[in-house]
Amino acid sequence: MYLQGEFDYGLPEPPWRPKRPERVFFGLFLHSKDHSRFADCQNRLCGQCGVTGDQLLPERFHVSLQHVGDYKRLRSKILFAAARSGRCIAMAPFEVTFRYASSFPGRPATRGKPAKHPFVLLADDGPVCELSRKLGVEMLREGLKASDGFVPHLTLAYDRKLVPKQPMGPISFVAREFVLVHSLRGLKKYVFPECWPLSAM
Repeated sequence: MYLQGEFDYGLPEPPWRPKRPERVFFGLFLHSKDHSRFADCQNRLCGQCGVTGDQLLPERFHVSLQHVGDYKRLRSKILFAAARSGRCIAMAPFEVTFRYASSFPGRPATRGKPAKHPFVLLADDGPVCELSRKLGVEMLREGLKASDGFVPHLTLAYDRKLVPKQPMGPISFVAREFVLVHSLRGLKKYVFPECWPLSAM
């Protein structure tokens, strides 16, 4: 089982934390057996596209499904409502396939800081979008905000360069569970309050 209570990102600790340091989201994380394949893909694509910025560690590779929110101080009622939303989901395991790489517009260059754009793998539509939609419906029922603009992707790196969308050899992983994530922004740490298996219905 890949999931642990928390893990470090392995990047140098920043000297500050953002104004809203507590982030909560739902995500799909790769199993450890998939890390090396995606790390090889990361190194190959970054080399081909001239991406030289910070690369994510394989343990951080994930697809975000729904963003619950960023908070100055996370209240237990938010985690409670999010957990209730996750418990209502019933779906079978499914494959997530990526066929394109691209950059998303990220932080622009400001005050001497370089631009910081996510370099990502773009996934096919399908069950992953259905899972995001179902979570959104349950989140709204629990009084949380939900996004309907889901673009399934997996971030490989952050760079000042914007890479146009381009095809790549497909790479896939099988999603067998999804998790509720509490990200301690600025402290390089994820905490996983809950995890739900995807099982045949």
